[in-house]
Amino acid sequence: MSEQATSGDRERLIAQKIMRTRLFFISYTPLWAIFAIRSNITTGQLVFWLLTGWGLVDAFRLIEAGLHRSIRHVKFDDISDRSGQVSGYVATYLLPFVGGPPVGLRAWLAYAVYFLVAWAVFVPSDLGLVNPTLYILGWRLVEGKRQGQPTLIICQDPPRADSKGEPVATLMGGVGWVRRPTRPPWTWVSRR
Repeated sequence: MSEQATSGDRERLIAQKIMRTRLFFISYTPLWAIFAIRSNITTGQLVFWLLTGWGLVDAFRLIEAGLHRSIRHVKFDDISDRSGQVSGYVATYLLPFVGGPPVGLRAWLAYAVYFLVAWAVFVPSDLGLVNPTLYILGWRLVEGKRQGQPTLIICQDPPRADSKGEPVATLMGGVGWVRRPTRPPWTWVSRR
């Protein structure tokens, strides 16, 4: 039975890493748009516009998929909003912008190394809770504790830890939650 628990834990860790990787990619969507606008090379513009589109579509898919699932009322033991860490994140977020979009193979390789390091720091850390794209869309990430386990919650307004239960839907295989919209323009999405 412990092997099954270990296998389940491993699957959950993989799902969490995939989810946080998606959130990492989504968080850089505005930067991709900036690079697309600043790029002087047609191929670079195309690549960055494709990345921008992909990031926006994935952000919408993430929110909408959670909102179209069955709603449950879940009580969270603790809610932690990391919005105060925006300044630290913005410093790492804007660092690539200083040099502008990459031009030439060496610049592309340098950016690849930068984003690999940023991903390696972002995925296991609390920086993942600061997501500019979700902020632009009127949503944000908070961390909740449920039965002693940390979990991600995508919401417009953080749920209350002292409530009897918040209306939420499962997010991507149970690695987190999407809280029902609390204000327009997203309240129409939750209607079936």
